[in-house]
Amino acid sequence: MLLKGAAKQDRRHAKRLALNIKVKVSRLDKKAHHVLSAYLLEAKDMTQRGFFVRIQKPLPIGTELKIELALSNIPDPVVLESRVAWIAKRSQVGYYPGMGIAITKIKRGDNKKIKEFLKNKFRNYHQALELKKMYHQLKDMGGRLYDMEQSHAQALHFKKVIDHTIKEIDNIAHILDREVWEIKRL
Repeated sequence: MLLKGAAKQDRRHAKRLALNIKVKVSRLDKKAHHVLSAYLLEAKDMTQRGFFVRIQKPLPIGTELKIELALSNIPDPVVLESRVAWIAKRSQVGYYPGMGIAITKIKRGDNKKIKEFLKNKFRNYHQALELKKMYHQLKDMGGRLYDMEQSHAQALHFKKVIDHTIKEIDNIAHILDREVWEIKRL
């Protein structure tokens, strides 16, 4: 499948998923059919049509690349062809230094793998939102029990149990906050 003009379309129509996945980027010499150089980088966001990687010295726009993506729950890396679509400017906080990569050729099966990977990540986002909502409800309950503990004998016992539970959840709640924050900023 060949994608033309993917980079411009991505910014306008495709939802980007913030993530951290390992990406092997190989610079190609298509005429000689060999790899000129290779880098192990980390993708910071992704769509079905491309992704962004941080790199200290970005390659020139239009540079043809071979990409190997290591996606979770998929044993073999997804291999695709791409090109450098854009280079981050200093003013693009959170992106500089780095480059946007547009997918130009991908096998149908690998495209399906990427689509499923992104779909699962978004599903996890909705579950993270639900867990975060439940966490806040629990904290609200703790506050209401505090107000009630002087007037009801069992409220103090409930409050101790809720406070203990909140303390345990506080240790992992920041992970949910990060998941939700990363998706919301897309």
